[in-house]
Amino acid sequence: MKYNFDEVNNRLGTYCTQWDYIEDRFGEKDLLPFSISDTDFKIPKPITEKILAVAQHEIYGYTRWNHHDFKGAITGFFQRRFATAMEEDWVLYSPSVMYSVSLLIRLLSKPGDAVVTFNPMYDSFFTVIEDNERVLISHDLIHENDSFVIDFEKLETQLAQAKLFLLCSPHNPTGRVWSEEELRKLIALCRRYGVKIISDEIHMDIQI
Repeated sequence: MKYNFDEVNNRLGTYCTQWDYIEDRFGEKDLLPFSISDTDFKIPKPITEKILAVAQHEIYGYTRWNHHDFKGAITGFFQRRFATAMEEDWVLYSPSVMYSVSLLIRLLSKPGDAVVTFNPMYDSFFTVIEDNERVLISHDLIHENDSFVIDFEKLETQLAQAKLFLLCSPHNPTGRVWSEEELRKLIALCRRYGVKIISDEIHMDIQI
């Protein structure tokens, strides 16, 4: 199945966050919305067809998600794609990524605790730390050879002061796909200082 990624799909006037609400976010209009990890590509045809089939049932009552058909589809995907065995009990419902991040911050730390995250970073990562009364420690990535790299020596000193490390993998907005070596170093440092990792990997399939 082929898709035309050069096709322009105009989403203005559809109440989309990316195009219609950029001024609400930054106080200026007519900006290019590079801040949000959204795309203007159409979804694959099989997804559209399934949504239409469900809509044709014409009943939209309350529906349960906590069952094998749903959770088994997720665990099966991880087994096929990543050869990773997951228990269905590990799959939990959440209304959004940032809701989950905010909840985990409250569960795994206390007000006044420090949280490390990279910079540049998706702006909601900064606000979710500060809005939960945690102390933001910003690790500035080094712009080098048209890419962004981690200063592990500096990061170690920062993690030694922190309770949490908020990671985005692949990284938003630089597009960096962290190497296995980099991820192993990050995990080793966090283990050394007892720092919990909250990892947003919603776009992990981009790196396949």
